Amino acid sequence: MPALRVLLTAFGSFPGAPVNPTIAIARRVERRHGRRLGWLGVEIHTATLPVIYNGAEARAADLIAAVQPHVVLHLGLAARRKRLSFETRARNRLSVLHPDARRQLSGSMLIEPQGPFAHASRAPVARCVAAILKTGAACATSIDAGDYLCNQTLYASLGGQAPVVAFLHAPRPRRLSAPCKGWARRMTIDQMAEGAFAAILEMAKAARRLKAN
Repeated sequence: MPALRVLLTAFGSFPGAPVNPTIAIARRVERRHGRRLGWLGVEIHTATLPVIYNGAEARAADLIAAVQPHVVLHLGLAARRKRLSFETRARNRLSVLHPDARRQLSGSMLIEPQGPFAHASRAPVARCVAAILKTGAACATSIDAGDYLCNQTLYASLGGQAPVVAFLHAPRPRRLSAPCKGWARRMTIDQMAEGAFAAILEMAKAARRLKAN
């Protein structure tokens, strides 16, 4: 059976997040589950995207063109949330208030001036959320991916040809040594990695069904 290719991306640092935990999540998924995915006929490719407005759409398109994935799962940081958020769409909008990693602003409120208002995620959202919850990780759907680089990247990827595309926002992880109750309620990197892996399995199943039809 031809291999199914999965592209799993994380983001680098940006103002307010000098260390982006999505990098550790992606690496843990690849390290812990890469062999199992291989047994299932799935190749996993990971990449870290810079948090830079300028050229974000081209970077996403070039990466997808290079990997030719059947499944794309982007991971992003939503620091104020307490659970994983599976995004249901990307909107054609950008923040003109939040600077990127170069301290630059977007300069535009639209990702694509003549583009559609929104792109819906191409993934079995309900199945992915259910699979994540079965791992013990907290997860819920989210109405859209915001207005920062996460949304910009998802919008660009959904405008491409990859059959199954989605975005999973992660909260700040819990530090195992932290005594604070607020931190105690947060998930660990391991828990979030297991949740991301569960979502990848469901997305891979969906991609196989599409290939079979």
